[in-house]
Amino acid sequence: MTQLTDEHFELHTKNKAEQFERQKIKFLEDRIKVLENAIESHAKILGELQTVAHDQDLERHEKLWGIKS
Repeated sequence: MTQLTDEHFELHTKNKAEQFERQKIKFLEDRIKVLENAIESHAKILGELQTVAHDQDLERHEKLWGIKS
């Protein structure tokens, strides 16, 4: 049977720490992707709202001045 030495336990601890760091990085990368998607979605919605607001402003202007743009 293999002798479990201090070096073995140090290596095991180091490997566990590296695995944990990789998991943290993966988690953060996943969170960044989610946030990027949310920002893109919000930007799209904002663009649509700005278009609607612009169209409404044009309609108000046309009604006020009786001018078609």
